[in-house]
Amino acid sequence: MWKIQFFIFVEAMLLTMATITILAGSVSRVILIVVLCLLLLYYYIGKQRSNFLLVASSMMLFYIIMLNPYVVAALLFAVLYGMIVAYPYFYRENEEVKIDQAEDAEIRQEKTPWMGDLHHFSKVNCQYRDINILRLAGKDTLHLDEVIVVNHDNVIVMRKMFGNTKIILPVDVELSLQVNTLYGELRLFSQPPRKLRNETISIETPNYKSSHRTVKVVLAGLVGDVEVVRG
Repeated sequence: MWKIQFFIFVEAMLLTMATITILAGSVSRVILIVVLCLLLLYYYIGKQRSNFLLVASSMMLFYIIMLNPYVVAALLFAVLYGMIVAYPYFYRENEEVKIDQAEDAEIRQEKTPWMGDLHHFSKVNCQYRDINILRLAGKDTLHLDEVIVVNHDNVIVMRKMFGNTKIILPVDVELSLQVNTLYGELRLFSQPPRKLRNETISIETPNYKSSHRTVKVVLAGLVGDVEVVRG
């Protein structure tokens, strides 16, 4: 807990100094006031004539903020501190898992790459298994057409920051899809693409509730497209 408190304290101090130095400059104050005024004009009046000025002034304000030495120090501290804290978890060797139970338990332990393209399920193992993973960036392809899907309690949960996701769905399997993303696009079969802008969309294929072979897929991320095709 003290690590989080120390990180928050240092970041708060650096960002406070950054705010003070930015507001102390006359140019940065003027640009900030212009941005606020243009935002009020855009949202309350509904005029789009000031879009160019809003974008230009916002870019100038962004450069002023990013060139501030305290902002740069806060970013560098966050990156270095995150690497130091996460280092033991990246290179920790697999430890033996001991369970004091009378019953035998099947334990499957595997590491998931944080980055890169992944193809889930393969022709080597035709047995379906649920997926619950966390990724940083990369494309994920779910080859559901290459595994045997039975029953209703099949769940796939994927959380990642950046990257596209493709779901290859067999013709005899129904799908319940829930997508939550900040910026992306959903392409479902032959339907027109749907733009996703900081929203959640839930879709069920027509025979999902009556079918005996279903899969529920939950996707959450910042930026990335989702594509569903029949295999």
